[in-house]
Amino acid sequence: MLILYDGTTSVCAIKVRLALAEKGLEFESRNIDLRKGEQFAVDYLKLNPNAVVPTLVDNGEVILESSIIIQYLEDLTNENPLLPKTPLNRAKMRFWLQRVDNPIHPSAGILTHATAFRPSFLEKTPEEQEGYLAKIPDKARRARQEAVYRDGLRAEIVGTAIRTFDNFIRDLEFDLKTHDFIAGPDYSLADVAVTPYINRLEALKLLDVWRHVAPRVINWFEQIRQRPSFQSAIVAYLTDSDILQFKNIDDSCAARARELLEER
Repeated sequence: MLILYDGTTSVCAIKVRLALAEKGLEFESRNIDLRKGEQFAVDYLKLNPNAVVPTLVDNGEVILESSIIIQYLEDLTNENPLLPKTPLNRAKMRFWLQRVDNPIHPSAGILTHATAFRPSFLEKTPEEQEGYLAKIPDKARRARQEAVYRDGLRAEIVGTAIRTFDNFIRDLEFDLKTHDFIAGPDYSLADVAVTPYINRLEALKLLDVWRHVAPRVINWFEQIRQRPSFQSAIVAYLTDSDILQFKNIDDSCAARARELLEER
């Protein structure tokens, strides 16, 4: 049995759950409550020293990093293939997987922590804040979170994140001119990888910033939302607390994004 240590709203965990759903693979989900800091528990750190989710365990073997995990899942079974049929489209798929990992993933983290997660962090005492940040093993990730918790949407790195997403979405729009899915005519791991990040923009009330300049991306996302995997891997996992945390985001994020893009 596959065991997935995941988080309800983690974009990387969502990526893996989408692949599992699309491949039709059964698994046991073990939720790691990131807001409670369970990713820093000693037992979990033995599985994943990076203190992140997801972590996949297959018959005692531990597989880390979501992009590696979804390719591992593809290798497990030929059922419901998620690899494009041609070498060229497979290369395109791998390009988008790499681009999601860097720079899109850290950019999504910047925007999420600057908005949805910042209020709960600021409710902590100074000692609790310092202790939480000190536990993050990745110094770059720690520095990004510290910056946006301190300055919110006015942090300098927010501008970089918005412009990174702007380039990303415009390039997606260009590629979707010639086919229905990101790496060709068929749904693939590229769509699996990109979905959580476009969904995150929607949750942060940011996707409308690109509605008029990227209609093909918007249409692609509407099609993706109709797939059974979207319901089972994303919607079904949301808790009342998750819904409330993202529901409370106001329009300041979208307004700030437009302001930053106009400055460029």
